[in-house]
Amino acid sequence: MTTAGHAGLLAQIHGPGGCLMLYPDRLHMVRHGPWFTAINLVFHLEREMETTILLRRLTGVHVVRSLLLVQFLRFTYAGCPHPSGHYLRDAFAENAFLASFVDNRPLLALQHAVTAAAERA
Repeated sequence: MTTAGHAGLLAQIHGPGGCLMLYPDRLHMVRHGPWFTAINLVFHLEREMETTILLRRLTGVHVVRSLLLVQFLRFTYAGCPHPSGHYLRDAFAENAFLASFVDNRPLLALQHAVTAAAERA
């Protein structure tokens, strides 16, 4: 998790799902990279390329775990997509972020940072 680059940026994380940036008032997700492209082509997920979630609308930040697959963050807010039960569709939904295949400690640190920022927003 780094904080250099953008004015007001509190934290950011890069992973197979793209880049997630935390600002004092919002979350901004940019989905890009070879893994994201491959998943879209193979499974026809057709996901949004960018998502911004205002922290004042956020009601929950959840770590979704699977026995065989990696963890991802799911953000809950009014009008967000409901979990479909399909792991890849849920991991790449507009309100979710897949961070790593190996080490999810940065994902957990970002979960705590988002929760703290949302409490202040």
